[in-house]
Amino acid sequence: MSSSDRRRFSSLSSRLLAGVGLVLALFAFQVPSAATATGPVDLDGAYIVDRSSVLGSRAGEVQDALDDLSADESVNLFVVYVDSFTGVDDRQAWADDTAIKNDLGVNDVLLAVATDDRLYQVSVDPGFSLDDAQLSRLATTSIQPSLRENDWAGAAINTATGLGELLRGDDLSAPVITPGQETATGSGGGSTVLTWILGGAVVVVAAIVGLVFLRRRTKALAESARSRGSGPSQKDLDRQVGRLLVQLDDATASSEQELGFAIAQFGDDATATFAQTLESAKQKVRESFALKQRLDDSTPDSAEDRRAWSLRIIDLCTKADAELDAQAEAFAALRELEKNPQPALAAIATGVAAARQTAPRAASTLASLTARYAPHALATVIDNASQAERLLSYADATARAVPDLIAAGRASEAAVSIQRAQGAVAQAGVLFSAIDTQATALQNAVASLTSAIGEASSDTAEARALLSTPSGAARGAEVNPLIAQVEAAVAQAQTSGPSDPVAALQSLQSANGPLDAALAVEREQAQRLARTQEQLSRTLAAASGTISAVKEYVVTRRGAVSVDARTRIAEAERLLTEAYGLQTTDPERALASATQANRFAQTADQSARIDVDAYSPPSSRGWPDDDGDSAALGGLLGGLFSGGGSTRRSYSGGLFGGSSGWGGSSRSSGSSRSSRSSGSRRSSSSSRSGGRRGSGGRF
Repeated sequence: MSSSDRRRFSSLSSRLLAGVGLVLALFAFQVPSAATATGPVDLDGAYIVDRSSVLGSRAGEVQDALDDLSADESVNLFVVYVDSFTGVDDRQAWADDTAIKNDLGVNDVLLAVATDDRLYQVSVDPGFSLDDAQLSRLATTSIQPSLRENDWAGAAINTATGLGELLRGDDLSAPVITPGQETATGSGGGSTVLTWILGGAVVVVAAIVGLVFLRRRTKALAESARSRGSGPSQKDLDRQVGRLLVQLDDATASSEQELGFAIAQFGDDATATFAQTLESAKQKVRESFALKQRLDDSTPDSAEDRRAWSLRIIDLCTKADAELDAQAEAFAALRELEKNPQPALAAIATGVAAARQTAPRAASTLASLTARYAPHALATVIDNASQAERLLSYADATARAVPDLIAAGRASEAAVSIQRAQGAVAQAGVLFSAIDTQATALQNAVASLTSAIGEASSDTAEARALLSTPSGAARGAEVNPLIAQVEAAVAQAQTSGPSDPVAALQSLQSANGPLDAALAVEREQAQRLARTQEQLSRTLAAASGTISAVKEYVVTRRGAVSVDARTRIAEAERLLTEAYGLQTTDPERALASATQANRFAQTADQSARIDVDAYSPPSSRGWPDDDGDSAALGGLLGGLFSGGGSTRRSYSGGLFGGSSGWGGSSRSSGSSRSSRSSGSRRSSSSSRSGGRRGSGGRF
């Protein structure tokens, strides 16, 4: 290293050290020591709260998915990202408290994600139309897979998609996942990272300085690595472009000379295709050189343009070279005929004889078709037999003249004659085969036409039945012309179909297509209505049975059951009555009401059982009834112990709180207060689940 290089190295090192020191100082000032802990949040009217800053540029995608869900299903999804759930006992309490704090309603769903703790929770109102099993499937199918891949935006988008599918009664589709970056976790991570950076500062500076002095080599290696991952490098493309352009330019020059020899040897007619191919190759050469000039001029070009132009040149040269090669092979075969014509002449004679043996059968088939079908149905093959015979005669005569041409020293002309005779034999065979092909097509058309007439007649009958209904009558102006069009096509097909089945089938299909499309909506609605009626019948029976069972449970334990359970069962009865009223006029709304009724009945059942489990009966001492507790529980003694307020029952836990009994809490506390308020669908207290439900876990 020279003295000037050493001075530059020293100066660069000093400046880099100073810059690194400044960056590290700023880093130490800004890096937090732990992840931000967040209590239940105030959404402040927003649908997306990203306290962890994980959505980035994809926030718009999430908002679009939420908007689509709201527009399609009238369900609002709220999404919250925080570092950690704090201020409550667990993730469910955090999500439920956030929902209650923001007054979320029956059709509002909350997805809460703690990105650093890697926890999530879905919270819904007890009356939400999806049950716990469906919410669990949503979690395991749509949410967890996205979160495990750190696809934070995808988790919300897939949740919205999954909710829509479940609400429509569809199966959950596989989530679309875009793996992302895991968020940095806390617990002193900032100081650890800062210590690591400080400890490696000198190494970083040395590496940077080394990279400065080895810039050229590093750049070359990087370019090589990119080329391995995304195809050949630009340098490789440049070399290939130069090589192919030289080769093609030489090939066109050689081909032009070859064409002159071929014209002189075989004539203009035999070489016409070669001349066209050569002109096409020249055009490709001109375009390629124009692109090469753009690559070589002084105007700066983007890497994308240079790559695109290079690939275009390679494509042009490759295609032109292949076309010239094909012509070269054709003339090589022609020259082989010139040298050795006898095998080809023998093959022509054999081919003519074989084709003429086929001719009588082909003529007989054509005569049979002519007797059965109209001339228009046979227009493409009507003269095939006679045309084939003319071609065979031409091939025979041309081949017989070849020996005289050779004897006269006109070998090149003889070779061209052989090629033409070979082509005539081949074309004659195609003409004979076309007769059999048309016969098969006509037979198939006759069978298809019979089926098509039946389908069209059925469609017109269905369309007329539609017009007789109140909803279908409004479509008369649209459907009546279509019916008339199909009926005319059916009549025409029945009249002319046997003589020209292909044309009749095409005409009938063209006429029936619009009518079939017009009926498709009604058919789909009919199928959907049938499925809805079937589901409605089952749901009504289930809801009615559940409501009856819950009412009996409440009546026999009314001394312990609070207003929440009674409110839910009353709402369930109202919805069930509404469903029965809509059963015949609007089955889809009836199904929605019946489903809601069933949900509220189940929620009432759970709430009532929690009340009973948490019930603390008043003392019945002194009463003759040995089972005063049961009497009080059944409401038989309730009036005797009310009004004074000296003895109060108390309980804690929400609909899904606690771990004992059927599903509720058996804890009792004199200091806790009821979280229920008359007419409310959601609890407003600070109890564990607030009366809400949902699904969640670790990811």
